Amino acid sequence: MTGPRHVRIGDITPFDYAFEGPIRASMTDIGRTVSSQKIGLAIQTIAPGNWSSRRHRHVFQEEILVVMSGNGTLHHGDTPVPCGPGDVFCYLAGDPAIHAFENTGTEPLVIWAFGDRHPHEICEYPDQGVAFVEGLGAEVSLAEVRPSAWTEARRQR
Repeated sequence: MTGPRHVRIGDITPFDYAFEGPIRASMTDIGRTVSSQKIGLAIQTIAPGNWSSRRHRHVFQEEILVVMSGNGTLHHGDTPVPCGPGDVFCYLAGDPAIHAFENTGTEPLVIWAFGDRHPHEICEYPDQGVAFVEGLGAEVSLAEVRPSAWTEARRQR
């Protein structure tokens, strides 16, 4: 028998990430640090004026997003939703609403993001016209996507 998979959050080195414009934050990846295989937990820390990510939606991943501190706006589709400590949001796999947080406050906005991990995840970024395909490790152009008749429903006939 081995001991528990254990870490102190303060001992995990966060890493910074950025995309275009004001999309920049730091992430503390707790799930991978404790060797979780199926459950992700990341702490996102977003400085005032910045966004947590590109506006996106997950095809297979379910997310629970907990605002731990700071104040901001959840951009849910075209609807801005003010948020602060204690607010919890859930997106089910395949939910159509794109979403991202913006720190509209004066202090860091801290989000605990829980999600299940799928090696076949696809995350759509419609504002950029791309989708990230985990299994390919690449973004693909949504303009180049074409329908296929080779679907699970068709193969079951």
